[in-house]
Amino acid sequence: MQQFARVLTDKGVVPVILKGDEHLDLRPAIPDITPDIIAAGALANIDTARLSPVSGKFSYLVPIEGIRQVAATGFNYRKHIAEFHMKPPTEPEVFLKATSSLAGPSDPISCGPNQGVKLDWETELAIVIGRETKDVTAAQAASHIFGYLCLNDVSDRSTQVDAEGQQHLVRAKSRPTYCPIGPYLTTGVDGMNLEMWTKLNGKVEQQGNTSDMLFDVYEMVAYFSTHMLLLPGDLIATGTPPGVGFGKNRYMAVGDVLECGIANLGAQRHEIMP
Repeated sequence: MQQFARVLTDKGVVPVILKGDEHLDLRPAIPDITPDIIAAGALANIDTARLSPVSGKFSYLVPIEGIRQVAATGFNYRKHIAEFHMKPPTEPEVFLKATSSLAGPSDPISCGPNQGVKLDWETELAIVIGRETKDVTAAQAASHIFGYLCLNDVSDRSTQVDAEGQQHLVRAKSRPTYCPIGPYLTTGVDGMNLEMWTKLNGKVEQQGNTSDMLFDVYEMVAYFSTHMLLLPGDLIATGTPPGVGFGKNRYMAVGDVLECGIANLGAQRHEIMP
């Protein structure tokens, strides 16, 4: 397993690799963590012996600079489907979140100006694509996955469904700060057996494991690749476990603190702002 991140120091942005409790400066090896760097294989076989620890205070940033596409699905966890008494879908749902919604793992989340906003949480495993991917099979998908990161598919439920009952996923999920990711971009882990959790004001709201997915990570990559060209650094958000606010008719408000995390991928903490 390797864990990468991008951090902001008093001297600027620094790409890092984690080694024990240390964050080692990757700039002797690469200028930054970008889709081109991922595609070139420059993060493979990093020689950490010649790297120095980052000193002083720093904060985590979005772990990949220049992400071009954020694709997503819904109702992909069996227990989440069951809590809404739904029939399991026969194929994954496909939608996109605006890349302008991306935020770091400790950035504030803004409710936005919508009247009656119903701000909800959805902690999700995001697949990071490693190379150009089109029309692959599930058996081929493993070689197209670079790694994984934690993503929160923040949603305004008040704008998700219109008066006629039609879903509008892009508009409900694409405002700035509605897609916090990180802190770590992790490689060499089993994406189909990772514990995940969400807390609101210290209270556990979601708890699950990626083993509960209806369509696993390889099936997701294969399916999405038949409908769109996936590029290095692209993300596929794979759905959320049970416990979202929509099912409880309870939503986030200004002043709340949202926390979430996935095993080996790190934890996020966000204050809810106007």
